[in-house]
Amino acid sequence: MDTINVALVVGAVIVGFALWAGLVTALAVSTRSAPIRPGAATYDLSGEPPALVAFLTARFRAGETAAPATVLDLAARGVLSLEHIGPELSLIRLRRQSSRDGLNRYERLVYDRIVSLATADGVVATGALAEGSRQLNSWRKKFDNAVRDASRDAGLSEARWHRSHHVILAAAAVLPAFTSGIAWAVLMPVTEGEETDPIGGFIASAAIVYAVLMLIAERLNSERGTPEGARAAGHWLGVRAQYKTLSFQDKPAASVTIWGRELAYAAALGLADRAVVSLPIAVPADCGQAWSDFGGLWHLVQVRYRGDGPHGRVIWGRSPRDAAGVALLTAVITMPVVVIATALLSAFAGLPGDPVSLGLLLSALIAVAGLALAASDSASQSTINGQVVRLRRRAVKRSGDSVTYRYWVAIDDGTSRRVNALGIDEPAWSSLTEGDVVEARAGHRLGWVYGIRVVQSSRFRDGTLA
Repeated sequence: MDTINVALVVGAVIVGFALWAGLVTALAVSTRSAPIRPGAATYDLSGEPPALVAFLTARFRAGETAAPATVLDLAARGVLSLEHIGPELSLIRLRRQSSRDGLNRYERLVYDRIVSLATADGVVATGALAEGSRQLNSWRKKFDNAVRDASRDAGLSEARWHRSHHVILAAAAVLPAFTSGIAWAVLMPVTEGEETDPIGGFIASAAIVYAVLMLIAERLNSERGTPEGARAAGHWLGVRAQYKTLSFQDKPAASVTIWGRELAYAAALGLADRAVVSLPIAVPADCGQAWSDFGGLWHLVQVRYRGDGPHGRVIWGRSPRDAAGVALLTAVITMPVVVIATALLSAFAGLPGDPVSLGLLLSALIAVAGLALAASDSASQSTINGQVVRLRRRAVKRSGDSVTYRYWVAIDDGTSRRVNALGIDEPAWSSLTEGDVVEARAGHRLGWVYGIRVVQSSRFRDGTLA
């Protein structure tokens, strides 16, 4: 193909993409949210509930404060109660006469999550709101969508693209996709002796480009505020300006019994950090600590992913075979290092002895110690009865798309406020859920689980938190 034809094909592709990009830009500009103008400072809390206030003041996006503010709002309205017990413990207590009747969809999601976490007497520690959160992303998406839908139902926001916009964007994407397909079919490199399929190349490249352009358009389909939503957002920004003069930042969540819905609105407006942080209902659980109700009372457990001493960082949580392999590898690596160090000490400091013999002896001791440790761990298993408080996996090796993990389970047996997570194989790890009461057989020296069975299934298994 001559240069002129190549230039025409490339030019057509550029023009196709430019026209599509121009159209998308024009639609994006024309569908921007109505401008938000902060209103006058005021104490007027009439109108939207706290979760919607968080949504509006985050420029029509679900923020981090909406879920904690909803917890505070439910407490202020008497659906549940918050009690400050001590420096590290506050409790949420479900009211005996309360129910989910009369709650909207996002409030029911919060209420049901608290119910699923509560003990038999209807109590859950505030810190434990992050527990059972392996499916947190799914729950958070449901909650965010419920708040967004409530905003739409109230006429405060809407999707950026209407149906007509989708039709226009879908039709406009045909041109760059078509020209890209033509370009691929025409400019496809031809290898001598091989047959080419220009029609297949055209269809494949056009389909890929079309799909990518539609994906980009959908990613731009964010929520936008209506004029009414912009006015409401401006009003709440005025409330925020007024509330800044009050000292809500240091108020604990339990002070909602004094402040009522004012604390919930302060949390929604980002002015009650202490209360929000203490209600981690929409954040992942901390790997290094967990809340457990094993034994009947809520308590905080510190989780450590290693054993005692320097060797605990290397071999803890490994199976006997892996521990033996680490010991042998360490012995092989150690020998030349010891030989070189001993030779230098002999040459410059007059250290007696044969460097090679000393290196071999030390390496042999390391290897024998590792093998003996692995063997003795298998023979000295103990039984642990307790509640699974953490299930974690950590990548230890990556090779292309393949990832090798080490799997950990932390079990609270009620005897200590600090537990060492134990190593476990992948099939057993996959069969467990945080909150399961289990009976496990584990070694003292390696921290490896040789067998585990579920005695009582976790309340998180029913999918309530999903």
